[in-house]
Amino acid sequence: MNLPDEATPAATDVVEEIEREVLRVHEESYGTGARATHVHLVGEFVLVVLDVELTPAERTLIDAGRSETVKATRESYQLAIAPTFTAIVERATGRRVTGFLSAMSLDPIFSAEFFRLGPAS
Repeated sequence: MNLPDEATPAATDVVEEIEREVLRVHEESYGTGARATHVHLVGEFVLVVLDVELTPAERTLIDAGRSETVKATRESYQLAIAPTFTAIVERATGRRVTGFLSAMSLDPIFSAEFFRLGPAS
């Protein structure tokens, strides 16, 4: 991430804010947290990886052979709260988000949120 002047937040501050806020929203939304949150800033991209904890209901579905239902529901929900995650990234970076992708893996269990940033002002 290019940090051209003192008005631009330091990369470590950006990472910490995104980690804290995405985890907070995730916990409030799902009722469960994540074992770890990883944020990577690379040029015009932000990648957030959450080692999520599944709810008891999701574990029951997986045990019943319905893992695709869990994956599809999680991915649909992540798209529904994309504006909230986008606002977090925009506030932390001071840049507009121009694209968002989300994916969920169940083996191993994690979610990935990918943001493309617009030009720095």
